[in-house]
Formats: sequence, structure tokens, C-alpha cells
Amino acid sequence: MASKYFCLVLTADGLAELAPVVKDYLHEGSIGRYLYCREADLGRNYFHVVSERVKDDGSTIESEAFIPHRFVKVVISSPDRKHIGFL
Repeated sequence: MASKYFCLVLTADGLAELAPVVKDYLHEGSIGRYLYCREADLGRNYFHVVSERVKDDGSTIESEAFIPHRFVKVVISSPDRKHIGFL
């Protein structure tokens, strides 16, 4: 179980440019499309995230992404997933 949950919402420009690359990792909620992340680190030259997706066969794959800070609209974190209201 993750000690903290992160949801990253991309800007409109970020979504337009990155959606083709991260489309399998995007989720849909009441605020639109977002990335659910197990880890997030904004203290680098790029915003570093670790995200998982469920493949068609039910297995999961973990990937790291380095996203330009200008593409990040907001990051919401909580120790409990249910406290992130739009999930």
C-alpha cells in the first residue's frame, strides 16, 4: 500500500502535447483527465512521477515519466486515496 497518493492534473497545453504518450496512464474524473501516481518529485529539473497502469491481461506495468513543470497544473496528494475527491 502506498504511504501517499498523488494525482497530477496537466495544463491544457501539457495534455495536448503529452496525451499521445501517456494516454494509457490517464484517468477520467469529475475534473477531467489526470495521472494517478505512486510517487511524485517536483524538486528536479523536470517533474518526476512514477505511475502504474493495468494492461489488458490484468497485469500492471510501472513507468517513470519526467514532465516539464510548465505542463503541470496542480498536484494533489493525500495519505488516503478517498480524500482526493475527484477519484
